[in-house]
Amino acid sequence: MQRALDFDKTPALGVPLPFFLNVPLFALLAGLLAAWAGPQAFTSHGNGTALALTHLWTLGILGSAMLGALLQILAVACNVPVGAARVIAGGAHALLTAGTLLLATGFLDWRTDALIGAAALLGVAFALYLAAVAWALWRHRLQVYKGAREILVPVRGALFALAGTVLMGLTMALSLGLGLPLPDWLGPHALWGLTGWGGLLLMGMSFQLLPIFQVTEIYPKPLTRWLPLLIPGLLLAWTALDASAGLPRLMRETVELLLVCAYALWAGVTLHLLWTRKRPTPETTTLFWFAGMLSLLACAPLWIWMTHGHAPRAGMVLGTVIIVGVLGSVANGMLYKIVPFLLWKHAQDAMIVPDRDPGQARIYLKILPKMAAYIDERAARLQWAAHVAVVLCWALAAAGWAPAAKAAGPVLIVSAAGLAWNTGRALRLYRKTLQAMAALPDAHPGLR
Repeated sequence: MQRALDFDKTPALGVPLPFFLNVPLFALLAGLLAAWAGPQAFTSHGNGTALALTHLWTLGILGSAMLGALLQILAVACNVPVGAARVIAGGAHALLTAGTLLLATGFLDWRTDALIGAAALLGVAFALYLAAVAWALWRHRLQVYKGAREILVPVRGALFALAGTVLMGLTMALSLGLGLPLPDWLGPHALWGLTGWGGLLLMGMSFQLLPIFQVTEIYPKPLTRWLPLLIPGLLLAWTALDASAGLPRLMRETVELLLVCAYALWAGVTLHLLWTRKRPTPETTTLFWFAGMLSLLACAPLWIWMTHGHAPRAGMVLGTVIIVGVLGSVANGMLYKIVPFLLWKHAQDAMIVPDRDPGQARIYLKILPKMAAYIDERAARLQWAAHVAVVLCWALAAAGWAPAAKAAGPVLIVSAAGLAWNTGRALRLYRKTLQAMAALPDAHPGLR
């Protein structure tokens, strides 16, 4: 596995950034909806408000973060740039944003026209994105960096899982919209989306990003080789057993147990690597990774509770912990690493130094902020604390505790506002830096 990224292959800022800006926006919307609905949002995973909240999280927050991050990581870590990235990213982002808003509206009012429209927009968004990424993987298959296999294997599995998740989701949305019989695909849809698409993509990124940005040891080779192959196989086996009538329930539960053990193993190894990292002081991103992996370990007893505890709310709690605690924590934390880097990199690329004069370059570097200056570490840690409160509050709300259900929305609004403020501050600093560099040639004629 390579410990370096080719930052010269970084796509244009307008490719991943709009996806990342969706994260605080949709988090605010989810918080407002949860505050408005109150405990009703957590009564059942099948009511309209709960479905709207779920998809604001999975599509608006997590989907946006993961789609944007994948475009970045494929280019710089694998030498797999997506062709016409600005057009693909712009179209997919606009369709995803509009489709998610329309889908949430459709669930809230059970409006059939909104559900059909959302299915059309989201179908085109994901078809465009998946086709572009699949073509890039095929086109650049011979130019992939040596050592990138550990990323590409789970990425391919994640994209396969995303395609299956989208097809099942679109079919169910269209069935609701057209008044057709609803396929019993809610379980497979959630499983493939959370443990296939979300889990595998997160795993693949961790193999590359943690050793580089958190200065950890490299993941054990047997784990990086076999775990990304085992998980899709288990998902396929679970789907086949779930669709087969007359087979013992124990067979499906055994596959589920193996899937839980696979992710618990990855979480345990990741926590060990983070704990023994070479950088002693944890960054905010490190704290988010700890929160995500501890949440993932908590899924094991929650699965046992769901399977053998005869608790009607256990499945809802498990899904909430995966969405908010595992995927939500890591997606939030990665923004504090990726966004400052992108802004710093593109500000640096904006320098115009004639004849590569070191003296003139120093003039630019005096006003070029360091990467750590884009987001205040104290403000980021405060937002991390707010996010931890969100995880606990939403899990307790899903378990049926009324005070937590009432607080779930306001707590998420506070966390989302903190993330929006920190991201906005970074963007303001980037804009001021570009303006200051643009004014330099007038103050220093030698730079013209």
